[in-house]
Amino acid sequence: MLFPIEVKQKFFGTKFIYDRQIIENPLGLQIPLLQLRDTEVNLEYLTFKKQRKAVQVISLITTGFSLYTIFNREKVSNKIYWGTVGGLGFVSFYLNIKSNMHLSKAIKRYNSVISENKVGLVFDKSFNNQAVLG
Repeated sequence: MLFPIEVKQKFFGTKFIYDRQIIENPLGLQIPLLQLRDTEVNLEYLTFKKQRKAVQVISLITTGFSLYTIFNREKVSNKIYWGTVGGLGFVSFYLNIKSNMHLSKAIKRYNSVISENKVGLVFDKSFNNQAVLG
């Protein structure tokens, strides 16, 4: 059974509530989002993941370039350093914003799909193995 995802915006981040569980990392929403098997939700969420991975790679490149510059100050001018770090920082900032937009679209679509009225039949067992219909 799928439950709605509630988004709580905080000053220092976003928290998600799924089935009365607080999830701080949006990657923890992968199972419920992909379990819906909706192509639009899947596309948006997987785009979010790809862009997040790109941000991590850009951060790694920036850190590596900064370390290289620290140990080889005479080989890298200030203009090149700040231009590269600033440019990579801008790309990282942009991708973070875009990835969060894709995550928001995925959650919004997910919640709209599961909130549609659906009729179903559930079979379950009680504590003494009696069949229960609900």
